[in-house]
Amino acid sequence: MESRRPAQDPVRALIMSRLLEFRPWMLALAVFLACALGIAVMEQFRDGRVMWAQAEQQARPAGR
Repeated sequence: MESRRPAQDPVRALIMSRLLEFRPWMLALAVFLACALGIAVMEQFRDGRVMWAQAEQQARPAGR
């Protein structure tokens, strides 16, 4: 049996090079997924008493 090499099959070489070329949406997708994964991991390790990124409501003085 003969083994095919990408250099011998120009169509296959073109397809493989198109798969490896940089596309901006791939970077955007990778950043989005990394952020989503980071948030999911942080939520798992969060202490129940601490609420991240939430402001506490301060009590108003009695005279107002």
